[in-house]
Amino acid sequence: MQRKRTLINDATLREGNQASGVRFSVHDSVAIATALDGIGVDMIEIGHPLAGPYEHQRTEAVAKLGLGAKIIAHARAHRTDIEAVSRTGATWVGIFLGVNDITTKARVIGRSTTELIRMVADAVKVAKDCGLNIRYSCEDASRTNTLFLVDVFGAAIDAGADRICYADTLGIAEPAEVARKVTLMKSEFPDAEVEVHLHDDRGLAMANSLAAIDAGVDSISVSVNALGERCGITDLATLLVNLGFRGERALPDISELRALSRLVAMSSNTPFDALRPIVGDNAFKHGSKLHQRATQYEPRAYDWIKEFIYRHDQQAVGQAPGEEPSAPDQTVSEIS
Repeated sequence: MQRKRTLINDATLREGNQASGVRFSVHDSVAIATALDGIGVDMIEIGHPLAGPYEHQRTEAVAKLGLGAKIIAHARAHRTDIEAVSRTGATWVGIFLGVNDITTKARVIGRSTTELIRMVADAVKVAKDCGLNIRYSCEDASRTNTLFLVDVFGAAIDAGADRICYADTLGIAEPAEVARKVTLMKSEFPDAEVEVHLHDDRGLAMANSLAAIDAGVDSISVSVNALGERCGITDLATLLVNLGFRGERALPDISELRALSRLVAMSSNTPFDALRPIVGDNAFKHGSKLHQRATQYEPRAYDWIKEFIYRHDQQAVGQAPGEEPSAPDQTVSEIS
């Protein structure tokens, strides 16, 4: 049986904008959103309009582009936040609120879990009245009691939410746990879309994403260059190519992924990682002369995916073990 196509929600312009020192301009937000739409993401997540006029302006500018991707903006479970989203032209609102005991001590102090669940349901109803499509995200879901998760997701769906999102906000979950939670949510709520938002604090975001896909998740939250709070989230390019490699989604154009990666790196003023899978400068270079010779005879010797096998004259000249290091200008071209 053919596996269903997993939806991609790119959150670079929201999650990435929360990375330390990052603040996307309106111009850069429009350029990034246009590029994301060009490579075929299904949804673009941008901003928190109530946070201020600038966030409203960024969100509105992207919403007005008329892209093929759906546009979703963030909101707390407050009427004012949701109404601010509705004024930007975004068609989706991403309502977020945690319901565990940490939330009641740190974010919504003094509220009981029952009150928080009621807040979620009331917020969803407000969004429905505003004519918005709704995703409800349970913040810190990986540290939330499973019964509470089922209760709050059920309340959101009963109130009219179209999608629920399991957020591993601290990046502490492991693949088996993520798979179990996705399986549970798909079983409990078969008519709702399920999304996961997975941070990379333990280096497990990609493994957790693939586990979620294997368990039947509908949508994955990603960002370009994995940009986001602390260690970031699931990387867009790496996930797309993994899905293509597994035959579950069309393989993207590597040149477009690389251009997008560099655009985001420049716009966010963050260092570009040469070792990043797929888009890094070293991703398809061979420094070992043994590797270079082998790929001249048979490109598959050290290239793992046929669509990215390139001509042998585009390989990097590297140093054989034991050789004197070459001057920097003796390294030749990368794959283009």
